[in-house]
Amino acid sequence: MYFIRMSVAFILIALLAIAFIPLVLFRPFHRRNTGNICAIAYPVMAWYWGVRIEFENEHRLAPDVPTVLIANHQDTEDMFFIESVIRPGTAVLGKWELIYVPFVGCVFWLAGNILIKRSNKKKAKQALQLAAEQMQNNNLSLLFFPEGTRNWGKPLPFKLGAFKLAIEAGAPIQPVCFSLRHKTLNYKRWRSGVIKVKCLEPIPTEGLTQDDALELAIKCRKLIEKQCEEITSRMLQST
Repeated sequence: MYFIRMSVAFILIALLAIAFIPLVLFRPFHRRNTGNICAIAYPVMAWYWGVRIEFENEHRLAPDVPTVLIANHQDTEDMFFIESVIRPGTAVLGKWELIYVPFVGCVFWLAGNILIKRSNKKKAKQALQLAAEQMQNNNLSLLFFPEGTRNWGKPLPFKLGAFKLAIEAGAPIQPVCFSLRHKTLNYKRWRSGVIKVKCLEPIPTEGLTQDDALELAIKCRKLIEKQCEEITSRMLQST
């Protein structure tokens, strides 16, 4: 059942991408593209998966200043549900390999999101520098999965790119915590369940240097790990 639903979900994502091609061709790389796309795609995917998403401190997803948003990375399904936290003026930093996904990769890039080739440190650094410039020049916020790799359990060690970028751009970090879906959702049912999203207090980076990036990453990882477990535990206790 799950694999059938996942296959149909990918087809649905591809169809949505095709529908958004005129938008990204009409105004390529516009700062509001990704948020506008997600405002339509998110309700569709939530309906398809039978999921209700509940927010805590949702207002923090639309910051007044350029912000680096970081979220815990769980599995492939993140691509369906991360849309719920992306507002106009926010773009996503994704893996370069996304460009090869039919329709989706092209729309992702033309929407103004940033692709990074992690295997090439020089190009990855250049991509982060470009991201910092876009944040400052276009009042753009960026969303990262700082783990870089999907993981169902405790968050893996955070890579430093998001934190170095935030420090370079002088941007606050907005931690976003998703409840652990493998513990709370049941994809065998049409109504799979509830996902809770908690937006923590923004963390300022003023006065920090690149030497502080590692300590900042460790701090954010601990915060997100603790909150994800607490959110999930409360959900399990209430069922």
